[in-house]
Amino acid sequence: MQQSINVAVIGAKNLIGEAVLELLAQRRFPAQRVYAVDGEDYEGDVAAFGNRELEVHQLADFAFENVQLAIFVAGSEVARRYVPDARTAGCVVLDFSAAFRTDEGVPLVVSGINDNLLLDAGETGLVAVPNCTVTPLAQALAVFAAKGLSRVTVSTYQSVSGSGQAAMEELATQTTSLFAQRETEVNVFAKRIAFNVLPQIGDVDTAGVSEEERSVQHELRRVLALPDLEVEATCVRVPVFFGHGWSVALATEQPLNRDEVALQLEQAGLRVVTESDSFGPYLTPMEATGNDLIWVSRLRVEGARVQFWLAADNVRSGAALNIVKLAESMLAKGYLA
Repeated sequence: MQQSINVAVIGAKNLIGEAVLELLAQRRFPAQRVYAVDGEDYEGDVAAFGNRELEVHQLADFAFENVQLAIFVAGSEVARRYVPDARTAGCVVLDFSAAFRTDEGVPLVVSGINDNLLLDAGETGLVAVPNCTVTPLAQALAVFAAKGLSRVTVSTYQSVSGSGQAAMEELATQTTSLFAQRETEVNVFAKRIAFNVLPQIGDVDTAGVSEEERSVQHELRRVLALPDLEVEATCVRVPVFFGHGWSVALATEQPLNRDEVALQLEQAGLRVVTESDSFGPYLTPMEATGNDLIWVSRLRVEGARVQFWLAADNVRSGAALNIVKLAESMLAKGYLA
């Protein structure tokens, strides 16, 4: 990475924006200047960048001409409104929202799986980043793609941070109210989340499939380049602040060996938990929070069928780390000149 560029993080004051800024600083991304950008609610505010504080610039009048890379983590509505402005100004855009994930003309990329598609970013100037539920799952499933992966059944257990700061505050407030024997208020979620689980994330279609479940199906097929992959997903919101869990069952065309599967998962950068580990024999979402690893435990292999439990920090390793790694790859490949 010889060149130095200017970078803007749009949505700098939300959970993922803060994590992106933290990782850019920790990984010493060679930016000459980093701009923290957000909406009018944060006028006059600052955002943390390592041991520095950045002034928060207003999105409505931000000059994209001043940056070579714009990282959007502010949601679909903001992306649809402002990504065209960034592109017109000559910015390359990494977008973490659903706005462009279904656009076949926009590469949908997970670092280490389909980085070759970043070449297309040199032409389109836009890369879509998958859902934080999809990225860790795709990294695990990519190990089995060469074995004839044919079917995946997954149940997700998703923390409230996936719905943002207001959802976290609702869980905290409801929990406090219940302990104090007061009535709880429901605003962010359709039903009470404290001491409960909600087996639907997003609206459902006529087939009864939720938006989050469709996202998992579509994005996995695109990232793994397996358009015919059978994906059955049930997405559940759980009363946990940070950290997602996945219960995964899959089938391949070839029989597998457990020791070989564990080794290949480790070689792919995942951490396989064994009973000899000090925190074994399994790892929880709480323990996965605050680190960059994707944790595999409860690994079972029987012939061509595999089952395992996955845990990861949804904000950090599920979203922000992939974004920053993609930015590093694009810079190294000369796409941000």
